Parts: sequence; structure tokens; C-alpha cells
Amino acid sequence: MNRQGAIVNETSFKMRAKSIVLAAAMAMATGGLAHAADMAVKSPKPAPAPPFFFVNDTSVSFTYFFDYSDPGVAGSSDVVPGGLGDTGNKFGMAQGSLDHFDIWEYGVTLIHMELNQYSKKDPIGGDPGADGSREFFGFAQETFGLNELTHSKAFTTPFTNDVGILVRLTAGTQNHFLDEETTQYAAGVNFDFTLPKILGGSFQAAITAYKEHTNNEFNACGNLGFGVAVNGACAPGTGPFSGNRDFEWTWKIFTFYALPLGPLLGSWADAAHIVNILSVTGPKGTGISNAQCLALGCFGPLGAFNNSESKTEVFEDVRLSLDTSKIFWGKPGIWDTYVGYRYWLNMYGTNHNAALFAGCTGGACGFPGSAGAPGTSIMSTVYVGATYHFK
Repeated sequence: MNRQGAIVNETSFKMRAKSIVLAAAMAMATGGLAHAADMAVKSPKPAPAPPFFFVNDTSVSFTYFFDYSDPGVAGSSDVVPGGLGDTGNKFGMAQGSLDHFDIWEYGVTLIHMELNQYSKKDPIGGDPGADGSREFFGFAQETFGLNELTHSKAFTTPFTNDVGILVRLTAGTQNHFLDEETTQYAAGVNFDFTLPKILGGSFQAAITAYKEHTNNEFNACGNLGFGVAVNGACAPGTGPFSGNRDFEWTWKIFTFYALPLGPLLGSWADAAHIVNILSVTGPKGTGISNAQCLALGCFGPLGAFNNSESKTEVFEDVRLSLDTSKIFWGKPGIWDTYVGYRYWLNMYGTNHNAALFAGCTGGACGFPGSAGAPGTSIMSTVYVGATYHFK
């Protein structure tokens, strides 16, 4: 029985007892005990049913990243086809996003969608002078709590508040030179850890199995540029590259930590909190089939296996967020403003030590006239933004 039900039952008992006492007194005054038995006792109102959503929040955000990267997009790509060899490339990127978060009877739902506008330094189709490329990215994630599914506290321990089953579907597309479309799947076990009171906040970690399928123009035939094997038509007998890359199953770890600063720093910091998101993805192979290897040339220091072989990918995003509407208008939970830092090693699983990402020009990249893009598979940037929560 919950606390609310206990209170209702206690109130009901007191009301019923008082009614009986009053009825008996009236019966004695009138000399008719039978009259007391006929008196109706008013029943208390039943306890309201618990809401389907315990938390339900939908928000929109705008974020600006100052030094974004795009693997393989060399410097001067907005001026020279394929960019200038052996030059890095950093640029601004504006992001608009829509988020929905809710906690319901059996778990937690998280839906995220974002539209990214890149600088002209990363042009549409890789065409110099074109507008900056655009990317749509989104995921839907559901975590089913095992305590909730079993209607028990079996998964509450000294170390965990709950254990859950996490499933996640991700999809994205970008109209840059690679013209990439990606689908990702992840499923595994999520742990909601118990933290010492001195730390506070919430810490969760999930261990999942991960699968990715991508279609892009990496090592395609066409105009010279990042990853293009041949200028013009494919070399005789090699056949075209379909662009399909079916990566191997691998592991992926998700972690989330939210720390309210009020308990640590005092009431003046009640409107501030820190959020840290960290994910680590294991190597997933090249995604290139044996048949494609015959067309692309997978071996040797400059072959597809060298430049396409994926490595462990590390993504971390940490931000300091302020409840601005609480600070200025005394209305918490409406406007947030934030400043953050994002670090991404081996973006999309690329190998930052491979020739195309470590720095090369012309024949050193494997193809005459092609350009490497050093440093572009590692992103390190500061960002600022604001979020509006619908109420």
C-alpha cells in the first residue's frame, strides 16, 4: 500500500467512527436504537489513480559549436574541389533540436531529433561555393525498468536503484561530399547506480550490443576528393562501388551523469547543474565486403582496409546548465542556457592514424591529386546554447 492510500484509509476510518458515535448519541436522545442503524454513513472518495506519465517534458534547443570537424573534409573545401591536401578544417555549426523525455509506469522514453547546418567550409556535395551541408540526425530510446516490470524491488540493491533493458534506434543523413545515410541499432542492460549522498545527482550506464549500416561515397568512383579511388570512371575491370557498408556487430557503452550544484555549493547555486554524457563504441571493421575489396583494393598501407578500418570511438559532452527563467523571473523549468565542451575521438569510428586523417597529399594519399585532411577525425569544440521547455 502506498502512502497516499494509507492516508485515505486512515481518514476513512476516522470519519466512519465519528459518524457511528454521532448516530448512537442521537438514537439515545430519541429513544430509538433502530434509527441509528438506518442512518447512512458517507463513504470517503477513492484515491485518485496514479498518472500514466510521472514526468513529461518536451523542449526545443538552439546550439552553436565553434570548432566542428567532419572527417575527411580538408581545408579550403569551399574553394578547391576536395580541398587542399594536408590541411585541416575547423568551422562553425548551428544546431536546432527537439527533445522529448518522459517517465511512465514501466520505464523511461527519450526521443531526440536535430537539424545541423554546417559552414560553407563543408559544402553541399563537396562543391566549392555551395551552401554548407545539412544533416538530420535523430534517435529513439526506451529503457524498461525491471523493478517496474516485475512490480517488485528485486533490482534495488546497495549499488543500484534499478536495472533496465535499453533499446535504441538511430538514423541520420548528411548531404556533404560523402552523401551519407546511416542506421544504427543498440540493445542491452542499463544500470541506475546508487550514489553517495555527498555526490547526489544521477548516474546511469548501459552495456549494449551495437550494429551499424551505412551508405556513402567513401572510395567511390568520381571526381577527386576525400576517399575517391579514381578520377572519372572506375579503373578497368573493377566495377562501381555500391556505397553500402555493413559493419560488424560490436559493443557500445552509454553513460549519463547529472549533478545538481545546489547541495554542493549552497542555495545560490540551486539553478545550476552539470550534465556529462559519455559513450564508447568498439571497433566495427570496415563494413566492406569481399566483392567490394576486389573493386577498391583493400590491402597495402593506402588500401581500403587501412583507411576504412574502424577504431574505438569515444564521444564525451559535458555542459554547465543554468535555469535562467528561475534566476531572472522566479519561474523554474522554462528557459535553460548552457555552455559546454564536446570531444569526439575517431569520429564515426574513423582511424585518426590512417593516411587520409593523419595528413597526406597526392600520391601519398594513394590517388594522384587527392587530399588528406589531418586532424578531422578528432573533434574538440566549445559550444553555447539555450533550451525552451513547453509547459
